[in-house]
Amino acid sequence: MTDTFPSRRQLILGVVAIASLAVLGSMAVAIRAVDECRSAVTSATTPYKLEVALRSATCQEARSR
Repeated sequence: MTDTFPSRRQLILGVVAIASLAVLGSMAVAIRAVDECRSAVTSATTPYKLEVALRSATCQEARSR
């Protein structure tokens, strides 16, 4: 049995597929952070809780994107 290497087209398609999955994963993380931050801010009942929510790691991540 001989080993065969993938064609140039197959390699390009593989790279494109992996890059697409990486971008989609990054977008999903960003969207989730925004949703969690929005939920925390919405449920804050005092100015202190609002400040704590806005300083949380989740909201910091959502703002950085």
